[in-house]
Amino acid sequence: MNANDQNVTYTFYGLGPDFITWFYPLDTTPIDQEILDPNGQIGLEYYEDIPGAIEHLSPFDSEWFMQKGNEEALGTLREDLVFLSTVFGMIGAHSLLAQLVGSAEERLFQYKLGAEGGSPECMVGFGQMMCLKNHVSDGWQWIEKGAEKGCEMGMLLAGISYQYGTLSEIDYKKAAYFYRRAIKEFHNFFAFINYGVMLVDANCCHTALYTFGHAMKRSESQMQLLKRKGMTNILSNIDSCEALLQLPYEVRPKHIAFEHHSPELDSSFCQKGESPRPVGAYGQKPQPWQPDNSRMVPKDIEERDNYLAKIKSREVMMEIDEKYRIFLKYDDGTPIAEVKMPALPKALYFVFLNHPEGFPLKHLIDYREELLLWYRKLSNRKDVEKYIDKLVDSTDNSANEKISRIREAFEKIKENIEMKSYIPMGAKGECFYVSVDKKRIIWKLK
Repeated sequence: MNANDQNVTYTFYGLGPDFITWFYPLDTTPIDQEILDPNGQIGLEYYEDIPGAIEHLSPFDSEWFMQKGNEEALGTLREDLVFLSTVFGMIGAHSLLAQLVGSAEERLFQYKLGAEGGSPECMVGFGQMMCLKNHVSDGWQWIEKGAEKGCEMGMLLAGISYQYGTLSEIDYKKAAYFYRRAIKEFHNFFAFINYGVMLVDANCCHTALYTFGHAMKRSESQMQLLKRKGMTNILSNIDSCEALLQLPYEVRPKHIAFEHHSPELDSSFCQKGESPRPVGAYGQKPQPWQPDNSRMVPKDIEERDNYLAKIKSREVMMEIDEKYRIFLKYDDGTPIAEVKMPALPKALYFVFLNHPEGFPLKHLIDYREELLLWYRKLSNRKDVEKYIDKLVDSTDNSANEKISRIREAFEKIKENIEMKSYIPMGAKGECFYVSVDKKRIIWKLK
Protein backbone atom coordinates (compact mmCIF):
# COMPACT_ATOMS: atom_id res chain seq x y z
CA MET A 1 0.00 0.00 0.00
CA ASN A 2 1.11 3.53 -0.77
CA ALA A 3 1.66 5.53 2.40
CA ASN A 4 0.48 8.65 0.58
CA ASP A 5 -2.94 7.12 -0.10
CA GLN A 6 -5.34 9.12 2.07
CA ASN A 7 -7.75 6.17 2.31
CA VAL A 8 -5.27 3.58 3.53
CA THR A 9 -5.78 2.11 7.01
CA TYR A 10 -3.15 0.20 8.95
CA THR A 11 -4.52 -2.39 11.36
CA PHE A 12 -2.64 -3.29 14.52
CA TYR A 13 -3.35 -6.55 16.32
CA GLY A 14 -3.02 -7.32 20.01
CA LEU A 15 -3.56 -10.17 22.42
CA GLY A 16 -7.15 -9.89 23.65
CA PRO A 17 -9.28 -10.83 26.66
CA ASP A 18 -9.75 -14.48 25.65
CA PHE A 19 -6.17 -15.10 26.80
CA ILE A 20 -7.65 -15.87 30.22
CA THR A 21 -8.87 -19.24 28.86
CA TRP A 22 -5.61 -20.32 27.24
CA PHE A 23 -3.29 -21.37 30.05
CA TYR A 24 -2.83 -21.51 33.78
CA PRO A 25 0.50 -20.32 35.20
CA LEU A 26 2.96 -22.88 36.51
CA ASP A 27 5.77 -22.67 39.01
CA THR A 28 8.18 -25.36 37.83
CA THR A 29 10.79 -24.58 40.49
CA PRO A 30 9.99 -27.76 42.50
CA ILE A 31 10.68 -29.90 39.43
CA ASP A 32 13.72 -27.97 38.22
CA GLN A 33 15.46 -27.65 41.58
CA GLU A 34 14.34 -30.65 43.61
CA ILE A 35 13.44 -33.43 41.15
CA LEU A 36 15.53 -32.98 38.01
CA ASP A 37 18.57 -31.78 39.95
CA PRO A 38 20.61 -34.83 41.07
CA ASN A 39 21.39 -32.98 44.30
CA GLY A 40 17.76 -32.01 44.94
CA GLN A 41 15.55 -33.21 47.79
CA ILE A 42 13.93 -35.81 45.50
CA GLY A 43 16.38 -36.38 42.68
CA LEU A 44 15.72 -37.97 39.32
CA GLU A 45 16.79 -41.54 40.10
CA TYR A 46 13.27 -42.96 40.24
CA TYR A 47 12.08 -41.11 37.10
CA GLU A 48 15.03 -42.42 35.11
CA ASP A 49 13.50 -45.89 35.37
CA ILE A 50 10.21 -44.76 33.73
CA PRO A 51 10.45 -44.37 29.93
CA GLY A 52 9.54 -40.85 28.85
CA ALA A 53 9.13 -39.45 32.37
CA ILE A 54 12.11 -37.10 32.41
CA GLU A 55 11.35 -35.82 28.91
CA HIS A 56 7.87 -34.86 30.08
CA LEU A 57 9.03 -33.26 33.31
CA SER A 58 10.97 -30.64 31.40
CA PRO A 59 9.16 -29.01 29.79
CA PHE A 60 6.34 -30.03 32.10
CA ASP A 61 3.65 -31.97 30.21
CA SER A 62 0.75 -32.73 32.53
CA GLU A 63 -1.20 -34.45 29.75
CA TRP A 64 1.41 -37.19 29.49
CA PHE A 65 1.22 -37.95 33.21
CA MET A 66 -2.59 -38.07 33.01
CA GLN A 67 -2.57 -40.60 30.15
CA LYS A 68 -3.65 -44.18 30.71
CA GLY A 69 -0.63 -46.36 31.43
CA ASN A 70 1.29 -43.68 33.31
CA GLU A 71 -0.53 -44.10 36.61
CA GLU A 72 2.60 -45.06 38.57
CA ALA A 73 4.55 -42.02 37.36
CA LEU A 74 1.55 -39.79 38.07
CA GLY A 75 1.11 -41.12 41.61
CA THR A 76 4.79 -40.72 42.43
CA LEU A 77 4.95 -37.19 41.06
CA ARG A 78 1.91 -36.19 43.07
CA GLU A 79 3.44 -37.60 46.25
CA ASP A 80 6.74 -35.82 45.60
CA LEU A 81 5.02 -32.48 44.96
CA VAL A 82 2.93 -32.78 48.12
CA PHE A 83 6.11 -33.61 50.06
CA LEU A 84 7.95 -30.59 48.64
CA SER A 85 5.00 -28.33 49.43
CA THR A 86 4.26 -29.48 52.99
CA VAL A 87 7.77 -30.30 54.22
CA PHE A 88 9.96 -27.81 52.34
CA GLY A 89 7.43 -25.01 51.87
CA MET A 90 7.55 -24.99 48.07
CA ILE A 91 4.01 -23.66 47.77
CA GLY A 92 4.30 -23.29 43.99
CA ALA A 93 4.04 -27.09 43.79
CA HIS A 94 0.27 -26.65 44.07
CA SER A 95 0.24 -25.02 40.61
CA LEU A 96 1.64 -28.31 39.26
CA LEU A 97 -0.68 -30.46 41.36
CA ALA A 98 -3.62 -28.49 39.96
CA GLN A 99 -2.74 -29.86 36.52
CA LEU A 100 -2.52 -33.44 37.80
CA VAL A 101 -6.05 -33.82 39.19
CA GLY A 102 -9.17 -35.08 37.51
CA SER A 103 -11.85 -32.50 38.29
CA ALA A 104 -12.29 -28.73 38.23
CA GLU A 105 -13.16 -28.79 41.94
CA GLU A 106 -9.88 -30.51 42.80
CA ARG A 107 -7.97 -28.09 40.60
CA LEU A 108 -9.65 -25.12 42.27
CA PHE A 109 -8.77 -26.60 45.68
CA GLN A 110 -5.08 -26.93 44.78
CA TYR A 111 -4.90 -23.37 43.45
CA LYS A 112 -6.67 -22.10 46.57
CA LEU A 113 -4.14 -23.85 48.84
CA GLY A 114 -1.25 -22.36 46.89
CA ALA A 115 -2.81 -18.89 46.67
CA GLU A 116 -3.44 -18.70 50.39
CA GLY A 117 0.09 -20.00 50.95
CA GLY A 118 1.56 -17.10 48.97
CA SER A 119 2.38 -18.58 45.55
CA PRO A 120 2.01 -15.86 42.85
CA GLU A 121 1.29 -18.48 40.18
CA CYS A 122 -1.42 -20.07 42.31
CA MET A 123 -2.92 -16.66 43.04
CA VAL A 124 -3.31 -16.02 39.33
CA GLY A 125 -4.55 -19.54 38.57
CA PHE A 126 -7.06 -19.37 41.42
CA GLY A 127 -8.20 -15.96 40.17
CA GLN A 128 -8.67 -17.29 36.64
CA MET A 129 -10.82 -20.16 37.86
CA MET A 130 -12.86 -17.81 40.03
CA CYS A 131 -13.50 -15.58 37.01
CA LEU A 132 -14.53 -18.55 34.89
CA LYS A 133 -17.02 -19.41 37.62
CA ASN A 134 -18.40 -15.84 37.32
CA HIS A 135 -16.85 -14.63 40.59
CA VAL A 136 -15.13 -11.88 38.63
CA SER A 137 -14.54 -9.33 41.37
CA ASP A 138 -12.86 -11.81 43.74
CA GLY A 139 -11.01 -13.51 40.90
CA TRP A 140 -9.61 -10.24 39.61
CA GLN A 141 -8.24 -9.33 43.04
CA TRP A 142 -6.27 -12.60 43.13
CA ILE A 143 -4.97 -12.11 39.57
CA GLU A 144 -3.75 -8.59 40.30
CA LYS A 145 -2.21 -9.69 43.59
CA GLY A 146 -0.31 -12.49 41.84
CA ALA A 147 0.84 -10.06 39.15
CA GLU A 148 2.17 -7.62 41.73
CA LYS A 149 4.03 -10.47 43.44
CA GLY A 150 5.83 -11.41 40.23
CA CYS A 151 3.78 -13.90 38.19
CA GLU A 152 4.60 -13.36 34.50
CA MET A 153 1.22 -14.52 33.24
CA GLY A 154 -0.51 -12.46 35.90
CA MET A 155 1.26 -9.34 34.64
CA LEU A 156 0.02 -10.07 31.13
CA LEU A 157 -3.55 -10.69 32.29
CA ALA A 158 -3.53 -7.53 34.40
CA GLY A 159 -2.21 -5.48 31.48
CA ILE A 160 -4.89 -6.87 29.16
CA SER A 161 -7.67 -6.22 31.65
CA TYR A 162 -6.62 -2.63 32.28
CA GLN A 163 -6.17 -2.06 28.54
CA TYR A 164 -9.54 -3.45 27.44
CA GLY A 165 -11.67 -3.18 30.59
CA THR A 166 -12.50 -6.86 30.94
CA LEU A 167 -11.96 -7.85 34.58
CA SER A 168 -11.37 -4.29 35.79
CA GLU A 169 -12.04 -0.74 34.75
CA ILE A 170 -9.90 0.63 31.93
CA ASP A 171 -6.72 2.27 33.19
CA TYR A 172 -4.05 2.81 30.55
CA LYS A 173 -1.37 3.82 33.04
CA LYS A 174 -1.78 0.58 34.98
CA ALA A 175 -1.91 -1.45 31.75
CA ALA A 176 1.40 0.09 30.67
CA TYR A 177 2.86 -0.57 34.12
CA PHE A 178 2.13 -4.30 34.00
CA TYR A 179 3.25 -4.65 30.38
CA ARG A 180 6.53 -2.91 31.18
CA ARG A 181 7.11 -5.20 34.15
CA ALA A 182 6.49 -8.28 32.02
CA ILE A 183 8.92 -6.89 29.45
CA LYS A 184 11.61 -5.92 31.95
CA GLU A 185 11.43 -9.04 34.11
CA PHE A 186 10.58 -11.71 31.52
CA HIS A 187 11.02 -10.20 28.02
CA ASN A 188 7.47 -11.41 27.40
CA PHE A 189 6.59 -11.51 23.68
CA PHE A 190 2.92 -10.60 24.08
CA ALA A 191 3.72 -7.78 26.49
CA PHE A 192 5.99 -6.29 23.80
CA ILE A 193 3.12 -6.61 21.28
CA ASN A 194 0.37 -5.07 23.40
CA TYR A 195 2.58 -2.32 24.76
CA GLY A 196 3.57 -1.52 21.18
CA VAL A 197 -0.10 -1.28 20.22
CA MET A 198 -0.67 1.16 23.10
CA LEU A 199 2.24 3.26 21.87
CA VAL A 200 0.74 3.38 18.36
CA ASP A 201 -2.57 4.51 19.87
CA ALA A 202 -0.65 7.31 21.64
CA ASN A 203 0.98 8.25 18.29
CA CYS A 204 4.41 7.32 19.62
CA CYS A 205 5.19 5.32 16.49
CA HIS A 206 8.99 5.44 16.65
CA THR A 207 8.92 3.97 20.17
CA ALA A 208 6.30 1.45 19.02
CA LEU A 209 8.54 0.35 16.13
CA TYR A 210 11.42 -0.17 18.57
CA THR A 211 9.09 -2.22 20.81
CA PHE A 212 7.74 -4.35 17.94
CA GLY A 213 11.34 -4.98 16.90
CA HIS A 214 12.06 -6.58 20.27
CA ALA A 215 8.93 -8.70 19.91
CA MET A 216 10.04 -9.96 16.50
CA LYS A 217 13.33 -11.18 18.00
CA ARG A 218 11.26 -13.48 20.20
CA SER A 219 8.58 -14.45 17.67
CA GLU A 220 10.11 -17.76 16.60
CA SER A 221 9.51 -19.31 20.01
CA GLN A 222 5.83 -18.31 19.78
CA MET A 223 5.21 -19.31 16.17
CA GLN A 224 3.52 -22.63 16.92
CA LEU A 225 1.11 -20.97 19.35
CA LEU A 226 0.39 -18.10 16.96
CA LYS A 227 -0.48 -20.52 14.16
CA ARG A 228 -2.66 -22.65 16.41
CA LYS A 229 -4.60 -19.62 17.61
CA GLY A 230 -4.82 -17.94 14.18
CA MET A 231 -2.82 -14.96 15.38
CA THR A 232 0.05 -14.71 12.92
CA ASN A 233 -1.31 -11.30 11.81
CA ILE A 234 0.22 -9.96 15.03
CA LEU A 235 3.54 -10.22 13.23
CA SER A 236 2.39 -7.62 10.67
CA ASN A 237 2.39 -4.86 13.31
CA ILE A 238 6.00 -3.95 12.62
CA ASP A 239 5.40 -3.52 8.88
CA SER A 240 2.26 -1.44 9.52
CA CYS A 241 4.21 0.75 11.93
CA GLU A 242 6.98 1.34 9.39
CA ALA A 243 4.38 2.33 6.77
CA LEU A 244 2.55 4.59 9.22
CA LEU A 245 5.75 6.49 9.90
CA GLN A 246 5.76 7.63 6.29
CA LEU A 247 2.71 9.79 7.04
CA PRO A 248 2.82 13.18 8.80
CA TYR A 249 2.52 13.01 12.57
CA GLU A 250 -0.81 14.82 12.78
CA VAL A 251 -2.64 12.61 10.25
CA ARG A 252 -1.48 9.20 11.50
CA PRO A 253 -4.38 8.64 13.95
CA LYS A 254 -6.83 8.83 11.03
CA HIS A 255 -5.12 5.87 9.36
CA ILE A 256 -5.04 3.49 12.34
CA ALA A 257 -7.38 0.64 13.24
CA PHE A 258 -7.07 -1.85 16.10
CA GLU A 259 -8.19 -5.44 16.50
CA HIS A 260 -7.73 -7.71 19.49
CA HIS A 261 -8.09 -11.45 19.57
CA SER A 262 -11.02 -12.34 21.81
CA PRO A 263 -13.43 -14.49 19.82
CA GLU A 264 -14.51 -16.56 22.83
CA LEU A 265 -14.82 -13.94 25.53
CA ASP A 266 -15.63 -10.61 23.88
CA SER A 267 -18.00 -9.65 26.67
CA SER A 268 -18.16 -12.48 29.20
CA PHE A 269 -16.05 -10.73 31.81
CA CYS A 270 -16.72 -7.07 31.12
CA GLN A 271 -18.27 -4.96 33.84
CA LYS A 272 -21.99 -4.38 33.28
CA GLY A 273 -21.89 -6.75 30.31
CA GLU A 274 -20.13 -4.24 28.06
CA SER A 275 -17.90 -5.33 25.22
CA PRO A 276 -14.16 -4.80 25.81
CA ARG A 277 -13.82 -1.51 23.97
CA PRO A 278 -12.12 1.63 25.29
CA VAL A 279 -15.27 3.20 26.74
CA GLY A 280 -14.57 2.72 30.43
CA ALA A 281 -16.56 0.84 33.02
CA TYR A 282 -19.37 3.39 33.01
CA GLY A 283 -19.58 4.16 29.32
CA GLN A 284 -17.08 7.01 29.46
CA LYS A 285 -14.02 7.16 27.25
CA PRO A 286 -10.87 7.15 29.41
CA GLN A 287 -8.32 9.90 29.18
CA PRO A 288 -5.82 9.32 26.36
CA TRP A 289 -2.62 7.68 27.52
CA GLN A 290 0.74 9.32 26.91
CA PRO A 291 3.99 7.67 28.06
CA ASP A 292 6.55 9.62 30.02
CA ASN A 293 9.36 11.21 28.04
CA SER A 294 11.82 8.84 29.69
CA ARG A 295 10.04 5.91 28.01
CA MET A 296 9.98 7.41 24.51
CA VAL A 297 12.66 7.60 21.83
CA PRO A 298 13.81 11.20 21.13
CA LYS A 299 12.17 11.28 17.69
CA ASP A 300 8.70 10.79 19.21
CA ILE A 301 9.29 13.57 21.73
CA GLU A 302 10.45 15.90 18.96
CA GLU A 303 7.43 15.15 16.75
CA ARG A 304 4.99 15.54 19.62
CA ASP A 305 6.47 18.82 20.84
CA ASN A 306 6.52 20.28 17.33
CA TYR A 307 2.90 19.30 16.85
CA LEU A 308 1.82 20.74 20.19
CA ALA A 309 3.58 24.02 19.38
CA LYS A 310 1.82 24.08 16.03
CA ILE A 311 -1.67 23.48 17.37
CA LYS A 312 -1.13 25.93 20.23
CA SER A 313 -0.70 28.71 17.69
CA ARG A 314 -3.82 27.79 15.70
CA GLU A 315 -6.84 30.06 15.67
CA VAL A 316 -10.44 28.89 15.73
CA MET A 317 -12.51 29.93 12.72
CA MET A 318 -16.28 29.87 12.26
CA GLU A 319 -17.78 28.96 8.91
CA ILE A 320 -21.44 29.34 7.88
CA ASP A 321 -22.09 27.23 4.79
CA GLU A 322 -24.67 27.55 2.02
CA LYS A 323 -27.17 25.54 4.11
CA TYR A 324 -26.79 27.94 7.05
CA ARG A 325 -24.95 25.34 9.12
CA ILE A 326 -22.37 26.67 11.59
CA PHE A 327 -19.01 24.89 11.77
CA LEU A 328 -15.98 25.55 13.94
CA LYS A 329 -12.58 24.63 12.54
CA TYR A 330 -8.95 25.59 12.96
CA ASP A 331 -7.27 27.96 10.56
CA ASP A 332 -5.26 25.06 9.12
CA GLY A 333 -8.53 23.45 8.01
CA THR A 334 -8.81 20.87 10.79
CA PRO A 335 -12.52 20.48 11.64
CA ILE A 336 -13.70 20.87 15.23
CA ALA A 337 -17.49 20.48 15.34
CA GLU A 338 -20.82 21.69 14.04
CA VAL A 339 -22.65 24.13 16.30
CA LYS A 340 -26.27 23.01 16.26
CA MET A 341 -29.13 25.21 17.45
CA PRO A 342 -32.83 25.71 16.57
CA ALA A 343 -33.87 28.09 13.80
CA LEU A 344 -35.00 31.03 15.96
CA PRO A 345 -31.86 31.24 18.14
CA LYS A 346 -29.80 30.86 14.96
CA ALA A 347 -31.66 33.77 13.31
CA LEU A 348 -30.90 35.93 16.34
CA TYR A 349 -27.27 34.77 16.30
CA PHE A 350 -26.83 35.75 12.64
CA VAL A 351 -28.16 39.23 13.44
CA PHE A 352 -25.56 39.54 16.21
CA LEU A 353 -22.83 38.47 13.76
CA ASN A 354 -23.96 41.11 11.26
CA HIS A 355 -23.83 43.82 13.93
CA PRO A 356 -20.55 43.38 15.83
CA GLU A 357 -21.13 46.73 17.60
CA GLY A 358 -24.02 45.06 19.40
CA PHE A 359 -27.29 46.46 20.73
CA PRO A 360 -29.43 46.39 23.89
CA LEU A 361 -32.11 43.70 23.81
CA LYS A 362 -34.80 46.35 24.31
CA HIS A 363 -33.80 47.71 20.89
CA LEU A 364 -34.28 44.35 19.20
CA ILE A 365 -37.47 45.73 17.61
CA ASP A 366 -35.17 47.79 15.33
CA TYR A 367 -33.91 44.56 13.78
CA ARG A 368 -37.31 42.95 13.26
CA GLU A 369 -37.13 42.86 9.44
CA GLU A 370 -33.65 41.37 9.44
CA LEU A 371 -34.77 38.72 11.95
CA LEU A 372 -37.76 37.91 9.75
CA LEU A 373 -35.51 37.54 6.74
CA TRP A 374 -33.23 35.08 8.50
CA TYR A 375 -36.04 33.14 10.17
CA ARG A 376 -37.83 32.60 6.84
CA LYS A 377 -34.64 31.13 5.41
CA LEU A 378 -34.07 28.89 8.41
CA SER A 379 -37.59 27.71 9.20
CA ASN A 380 -40.51 26.14 7.36
CA ARG A 381 -43.05 27.69 9.72
CA LYS A 382 -45.85 29.73 8.18
CA ASP A 383 -46.48 31.87 11.25
CA VAL A 384 -42.93 33.23 11.52
CA GLU A 385 -44.06 36.78 12.33
CA LYS A 386 -45.73 35.61 15.52
CA TYR A 387 -42.45 34.19 16.84
CA ILE A 388 -40.40 37.20 15.74
CA ASP A 389 -42.86 39.59 17.40
CA LYS A 390 -42.54 37.65 20.62
CA LEU A 391 -38.74 37.71 20.29
CA VAL A 392 -38.53 41.51 19.87
CA ASP A 393 -41.09 42.24 22.60
CA SER A 394 -39.08 43.98 25.33
CA THR A 395 -41.59 42.87 27.95
CA ASP A 396 -41.08 39.20 27.07
CA ASN A 397 -38.15 37.02 28.15
CA SER A 398 -37.89 35.31 24.73
CA ALA A 399 -34.64 37.04 23.70
CA ASN A 400 -32.85 35.98 26.89
CA GLU A 401 -34.08 32.43 26.41
CA LYS A 402 -32.72 32.35 22.84
CA ILE A 403 -29.34 33.68 23.99
CA SER A 404 -29.25 30.87 26.54
CA ARG A 405 -29.92 28.36 23.73
CA ILE A 406 -27.04 29.86 21.74
CA ARG A 407 -24.73 29.55 24.76
CA GLU A 408 -25.77 25.93 25.33
CA ALA A 409 -25.05 25.08 21.69
CA PHE A 410 -21.45 26.24 22.01
CA GLU A 411 -20.95 24.74 25.46
CA LYS A 412 -21.94 21.30 24.14
CA ILE A 413 -18.75 21.26 22.11
CA LYS A 414 -16.24 19.37 24.24
CA GLU A 415 -13.08 20.68 22.62
CA ASN A 416 -10.54 22.44 24.82
CA ILE A 417 -11.00 25.85 23.15
CA GLU A 418 -12.18 29.24 24.35
CA MET A 419 -15.82 29.74 23.31
CA LYS A 420 -16.57 32.99 25.14
CA SER A 421 -15.89 35.25 22.15
CA TYR A 422 -18.45 33.36 20.04
CA ILE A 423 -21.32 33.73 22.53
CA PRO A 424 -23.46 36.89 22.83
CA MET A 425 -22.41 38.63 26.03
CA GLY A 426 -23.91 41.60 27.85
CA ALA A 427 -25.81 42.83 30.89
CA LYS A 428 -29.41 43.91 31.39
CA GLY A 429 -30.00 47.32 29.85
CA GLU A 430 -26.61 47.31 28.12
CA CYS A 431 -25.40 46.17 24.71
CA PHE A 432 -25.19 42.48 23.87
CA TYR A 433 -22.61 41.58 21.26
CA VAL A 434 -20.45 38.76 19.87
CA SER A 435 -16.83 39.80 20.31
CA VAL A 436 -15.14 37.41 17.87
CA ASP A 437 -13.04 39.12 15.20
CA LYS A 438 -14.94 39.34 11.89
CA LYS A 439 -11.84 38.00 10.13
CA ARG A 440 -12.47 34.68 11.87
CA ILE A 441 -16.00 34.35 10.45
CA ILE A 442 -16.36 32.83 6.99
CA TRP A 443 -19.69 33.21 5.22
CA LYS A 444 -20.22 30.80 2.34
CA LEU A 445 -23.83 31.75 1.57
CA LYS A 446 -24.88 31.87 -2.05
